[in-house]
Amino acid sequence: MKDLKPLFQKIEIYTDGSCDPNPGPGGWAAIILDGHKKTVLKGYCAQSTNNRMELTAALEALKLLDPSKPVKFNTDSQYLKRGVEEWMPNWKARNWKRKGGVLANIDLWKEISDQISNRKITWRWIKGHAGNPYNEQVDQIAQQVRTAKGK
Repeated sequence: MKDLKPLFQKIEIYTDGSCDPNPGPGGWAAIILDGHKKTVLKGYCAQSTNNRMELTAALEALKLLDPSKPVKFNTDSQYLKRGVEEWMPNWKARNWKRKGGVLANIDLWKEISDQISNRKITWRWIKGHAGNPYNEQVDQIAQQVRTAKGK
């Protein structure tokens, strides 16, 4: 019998974070597409920032995955994408410091660094609120979690 290939050759992730006001109560969400399986993750923090929620969504999604599988990571956060692809190598070279001093969210950045090492990840920035169904869905979930818990 022939092996049937899964619908997706790689895992796809969509993430978003939400804080309003910023800083303030926060929510995050992730959707993981793996073959025919769709997994939704979400969480809340009573006091956070939008950037922390973006990083938390990414981290929680990555923790759940088999590190041997390639990943296509979709985010509307320039902070996350540029942080991983552009800024992180320099932060590491400076012992986790920015050129201008203290690195915000260093705890999350270090965990993300651990999670992405030895993984094949393609990072893709997508414009938020532009009609991508999964991006819209994680945005709605993150906001719902934030507003439901923040009351």
